Amino acid sequence: MVKVGIVGGTGYTGVELLRLLANHSQAKVEVITSRSEEGVRIDDMYPNLRGHYDLRFTVPDVSTLSQCDVVFLPPHTV
Repeated sequence: MVKVGIVGGTGYTGVELLRLLANHSQAKVEVITSRSEEGVRIDDMYPNLRGHYDLRFTVPDVSTLSQCDVVFLPPHTV
């Protein structure tokens, strides 16, 4: 299982990744970040993802993200 981190989870790219990975058999989203939505549950913000994720948005943290196998960053950070 590939551990996935998503930085900027409330932007267009982050939301699409959540949707695409929700039923992926070989990937599990472990970390999702959003500075403005820290503490909010994914399924409270996006009810269509209810039952797929049991995660809350957190502020980006290098030590947490480094535990993921792959981390997706929003396009403007590259």
